[in-house]
Amino acid sequence: MSEIFWINKLNIKPKRSLGQNFLIDSNISRKITKLVQGQLADPILEIGPGTGSLTNELLKDNYRIKAIEVDNELTNILGERFEEVPNIEIINEDAMDYDYSQLNGPWWIMVGNLPYNIGTRLLVKLITEVPKIHRYVVMLQDEVAERIVAKPDTKQYGSLSVLASLFTNSKVQFNVSKNCFEPKPKILSTVVTIQRETLIDEDMRMKAFEISKVAFQQKRKKIKTALKDYINEESSKKLSLDLNLRPQELTPENYLAIAEINS
Repeated sequence: MSEIFWINKLNIKPKRSLGQNFLIDSNISRKITKLVQGQLADPILEIGPGTGSLTNELLKDNYRIKAIEVDNELTNILGERFEEVPNIEIINEDAMDYDYSQLNGPWWIMVGNLPYNIGTRLLVKLITEVPKIHRYVVMLQDEVAERIVAKPDTKQYGSLSVLASLFTNSKVQFNVSKNCFEPKPKILSTVVTIQRETLIDEDMRMKAFEISKVAFQQKRKKIKTALKDYINEESSKKLSLDLNLRPQELTPENYLAIAEINS
């Protein structure tokens, strides 16, 4: 059955408030699944499965899936569609509120077409709070994808870029046409892979991320002002940092060095 069949089973129109744009192109779903690169029966956390286009492809590769869907009606559709499939658990809950300590086992892979309204907040939460998820294959708003992989001194560079660089190896894979969704979104979507590193200094990197957030709240100011609580004339000399630089000119490693000197 086509994806349109399952979308048409919905009693109400897709909710813009939940960022509901359902993937209907099975070729794209397959392309995303190939990026998972997991082993047989690996546990997959799927967030925002919608009507199950991507879920259907993941199940073909015999992954064990825990799917989190906030919309009650979509949960019912998923339950009907995969009623006879044993290796899937469908959870009707907001992904921002879910207790991720329930993820059993050492390593998880997160896959999802993340709702545009929570995509950034959810990624930050998972990367910083759920190290058990070691790989992400996610579809995001193209603007968010660009920010994840942005380099210093570019328009897109910000605290999200710092976080991604300090905790992960991230790569933009491909863009997805608006025509691959129903209803068509107003923005372009991009698939990104994120590999989370195993780190021995996570607390320090988290501090560096927090410092970068402070800096980018005043990104037009020089760091001698934006980061006056963290760096001064003396410490700037130790770090070989010019206090006249602006937040977007500091590398993730610079933010880590500032965190270390303040520890």
